[in-house]
Amino acid sequence: MLTGATSGIGEAVARLLIPRVTRLIVHGPQHPGEMDRFLGRLRDLGHSEVHYVPANFDDLTAVGALADRIAALTDRVDVLINNAGRPGPPTRQLSIDGNELTLQTNYLAPVLLTERLTVLLRAAHGRVVHVSSATHLSASLEPDDLNMEHTAYSSTVAYARSKLGLVAHARWLVDQAPSPRFDAVSVHPGVIRTALLHAMFDIGGAPAAQGARNVMQAALSADAWDGQYLAEDRSTPPNPAALDPDFRSRLMMQTFRLTRHLSANDRPSSAGWDGS
Repeated sequence: MLTGATSGIGEAVARLLIPRVTRLIVHGPQHPGEMDRFLGRLRDLGHSEVHYVPANFDDLTAVGALADRIAALTDRVDVLINNAGRPGPPTRQLSIDGNELTLQTNYLAPVLLTERLTVLLRAAHGRVVHVSSATHLSASLEPDDLNMEHTAYSSTVAYARSKLGLVAHARWLVDQAPSPRFDAVSVHPGVIRTALLHAMFDIGGAPAAQGARNVMQAALSADAWDGQYLAEDRSTPPNPAALDPDFRSRLMMQTFRLTRHLSANDRPSSAGWDGS
């Protein structure tokens, strides 16, 4: 299962995955009618079964519906690659759900999707791959102010905070999930030449294929990652906050407070996690 598969690094990952999997479910924000040529190109690269599932991550209800659609297509998820993301907008904006837009798209939506797919991940002893960013290393994230109501806003700060959340969540998953558990990892794919990069930074970057190879390694490695953070293809110490159990606990309690109306039982433990 690959989110954000219709452009940039995600599209390059989809192309690499096709010859190596039997079923690939890809996500994007576009209407299915716009995806015929894209899906045709993917199918031409291999013999995999390919499904497209749309969802707008600005709306958490759509994320819940996406999980239901995935569950209707398969009884197991071997790998969930949470790649979908957006740059921080120039000024602070709120989602349909009232959350800071970058936080919701890049962090809350993938966490909710992961929670809703927990049963399918466990069935496969699968793996969650969060596509993060090295920008998280300089970020400061206060769990009691996730929506930046009391934090000075900038597009790059909002983006870096959302990516720190993903790195911490990957570590939290493997620390909290009981057996049968699934693996988790976060990965900085590199400074990659995409529309997302150029929306925030006036710099060049490597081709999307290079970032895709780093994501593929994280997704398909035979060794367990156990919540590690990868800088491209190397395990690297993350932002120290992500290693702090107290920070992770506070972050997740606030995260589930913002998403609980779409969790199974309004509790972090609804996915089989103890939420402590």
